[in-house]
Amino acid sequence: MTTRKDLLSFFEKMEAERTELLGGLKNHSEETLTKKPAADAWSVTEVILHLSKAEEGALKYMQVKLKHGGHRKASFAASLKQRFLNLAITLPFKYKAPNVIKLDEGSTSFGEAVENWNAIRLELKSEYQSVEESLIDHELFKHPVAGKLSIMQSVKFMRQHVLRHSGQIERTLQKVSA
Repeated sequence: MTTRKDLLSFFEKMEAERTELLGGLKNHSEETLTKKPAADAWSVTEVILHLSKAEEGALKYMQVKLKHGGHRKASFAASLKQRFLNLAITLPFKYKAPNVIKLDEGSTSFGEAVENWNAIRLELKSEYQSVEESLIDHELFKHPVAGKLSIMQSVKFMRQHVLRHSGQIERTLQKVSA
């Protein structure tokens, strides 16, 4: 059984990595951070917005499930799905973002995207601190492809998701700064 301490410890590790990522972007201009490397590619700001929207979707799903019920303890199959999902996003293949995540391309500043992500992370932390410990292993996250996972499995995925896009951010900065 996953404890609240385990969940919050992993969340804090993920949050420290996010803080480091954002800290590395502070010295870049708004123009650099909002510039697309190609017409069909995302700017750094759009990547940050994508990450924020993905986590916001996870938060909203969890809140609905906690309010209305209809969830159960995550199965062994869910742990396998989470591991395959994390493996898949470490591979050097490009995946199309799920249609459930819509970006307002070009209309959000980098600062606004970061503020939004900060607010989502604060709300996620608050939910993790207050959720009944017996529900931490319940299917309170739904990935568009992998399906239902536990809260801890969702945090592990979110961390891997950010790490994947960190590489994209580095490549984008190289292209738009050249």
